[in-house]
Amino acid sequence: MNEVLAKIRKPSIFILLLILNFRFLFTVVLGERQEILSVLTVVFFLLSFDYTAMRREYLYCLGLFVIISLAEFTPYKLNVLTPIILMQCVSTLNLKTYLKYNIVILGTTVLIMFLFVGTGRMMQSETFDLIRVRYDFGFGHPNIAAIYYWGLFTSMLLYCYLSRYRNFVWILLGILLVLSIYLYTETVSRSFILTIITFCVVVAYYSLRSRFKSDYRIGYSRYILYVLPLLFAALSIYLAINVEEYPVLNMLVSTRLTLYKQLLDSLVPLEYLLGTTAFDYIIIDSSYMHLLFEAGVFLFIYFIYLYFFAIRNIVKQQNVIIIAVFVSFLVYGLMESLLLFSVIIGNNLFWVLLYKYRYSKEELFDTDTKQID
Repeated sequence: MNEVLAKIRKPSIFILLLILNFRFLFTVVLGERQEILSVLTVVFFLLSFDYTAMRREYLYCLGLFVIISLAEFTPYKLNVLTPIILMQCVSTLNLKTYLKYNIVILGTTVLIMFLFVGTGRMMQSETFDLIRVRYDFGFGHPNIAAIYYWGLFTSMLLYCYLSRYRNFVWILLGILLVLSIYLYTETVSRSFILTIITFCVVVAYYSLRSRFKSDYRIGYSRYILYVLPLLFAALSIYLAINVEEYPVLNMLVSTRLTLYKQLLDSLVPLEYLLGTTAFDYIIIDSSYMHLLFEAGVFLFIYFIYLYFFAIRNIVKQQNVIIIAVFVSFLVYGLMESLLLFSVIIGNNLFWVLLYKYRYSKEELFDTDTKQID
């Protein structure tokens, strides 16, 4: 039985990602929920799940989140279970294979969307009496389009970086940077461009340090990396509580802080453990609010646990690009709920990397001895 499951697991993972992508297109883009896709998601989760390599700590955490989800079930709880289950599905799958799947599915969707709808529907928004003209590229909202493209860009970059083609990573990075600037001019997504700037700053900082010091090892800055999600979570809560003191910032982030305050005011003590249903009627664009309150504090603790050991291993390996990707995802999460927006398969890449680098004993580079000069 195990041999049969092992043979079908790899194609099942690809089909699972494809189904999740269709769920995104139907539910988010078209606004038409298809129950058959939900059923197929469950079926292919069962077929893709790696039952042979399951760690005890993972089993305990998964069981806890299932109980929490059933105790106070909302559709948003599926956003919690999806990346957690997917981590185990791809736990023994080669990371480059997973990235290939992402690139094929995301890239095909982007290409079809662009060919048929171009830059998509025009939207207008006003900030400080300035009218912003924005385009959604067919994804229903400019910010969603930017998040979708971000998943494609990071998958392409990581595939190049982790493979024998990594000598070309700087060329690819330059191309993606130009595309990102173009995407920003069309979507005017401030969260997206801030994420791109963050990525470039992190890469530039560590690259320059290593260039001027041949034996450079990441030093005190690693302690900032270790606590970054804790700092961002604390910052999100602080700004939400004190929103009246930061009206300009609140306006810049499209009154997100006001909504965070509404969420905090709606919580009762039990919801800190089991999560809240408030996400059903309050739109919260903060990954940290979702991590803290969507399935209770245990989810956030598990996230921090995975993150700490993963980033520690990445720092040991001096993987500058991987560090930049992690930090960029965390910064993006300040203004968008992408870390638990699991129907966009590019977002689940963050959790897959967490799991891979938490438990991997070796560098996740291509072991092929061929190098391209």
